[in-house]
Amino acid sequence: MFNSAERDAGATGRPVANTAAEFCRPLAKSGMRDLIDGLMRPDLWGRLGWLEVKRRYRRTVIGPFWSVISLGVFVATIGSVGVALWNQNPLQYVPYLTAGMLAWLMISNTTTEACALFIGGSNLYQQARLDFSLLVYALVWRNLIVFTHHLFVYALAVLLLAPHLISPSLILLAPGLLLVIINGVWVSLLLGLLCLRFRDLQQMVMSVTQIAMLITPVFWPVDQVQGTVRLMFVHLNPLHHCIQVVRAPLLGTAPTAGSYVALIAIAIVGWIIVHLVFGSFRKRITYWS
Repeated sequence: MFNSAERDAGATGRPVANTAAEFCRPLAKSGMRDLIDGLMRPDLWGRLGWLEVKRRYRRTVIGPFWSVISLGVFVATIGSVGVALWNQNPLQYVPYLTAGMLAWLMISNTTTEACALFIGGSNLYQQARLDFSLLVYALVWRNLIVFTHHLFVYALAVLLLAPHLISPSLILLAPGLLLVIINGVWVSLLLGLLCLRFRDLQQMVMSVTQIAMLITPVFWPVDQVQGTVRLMFVHLNPLHHCIQVVRAPLLGTAPTAGSYVALIAIAIVGWIIVHLVFGSFRKRITYWS
């Protein structure tokens, strides 16, 4: 007679001890190993991100293009007000506003959704031994998908008002988006951990994001402020640099070297912090949920 352990070993063709070790391995791995293994599974996080986009617009006729319509109405409304408020040329201001809103929506949506990253995904990683980083990559991926949908508004605004903005500088959109994504991953992971442990932070982040939209040059042109205000809200504002590396190529110009340097420096510091925090508290995510 075989005991249960021997029967399991015979059925699987390998010792039970090895099976148990593989089952527990995802919890035992380091934070960096989790990030690398998760990144190597685009089939999983890509599918998770795409399914979330489909879920949000299930049973609708035009699906995610409702967000495109909302953005178009918003740009048309705020654009008409901004032209009069700041005495701007509509042929320049509307594309400026549209490109800025494309970048801002991707950044703000990623930030606010990251606060509920591990709270909303608790059922997934409690029922299956998955890398926690898969949720982070899926979050950034689905917001990148929405960004590509919003490009229809930009294309319409540029083709109607300023077709000359379509230039070879558009190729610089790729490295700009890459820098935003790299920073978006560590910010999402850090916010997900902090908001999972301290639930009040979610409301705080949402409030700060709303204020940040007003003090960041999304609606208002950069040349409207000077002196200390320009230093604080433009040059020392990391959100401005995130927007600038995306907006400048869409407006037919190259981002400043300072914006690239700032985002690279922020990414280095941010990933060092996340490496320490995620490596130290990764095993507690399941217990905090």
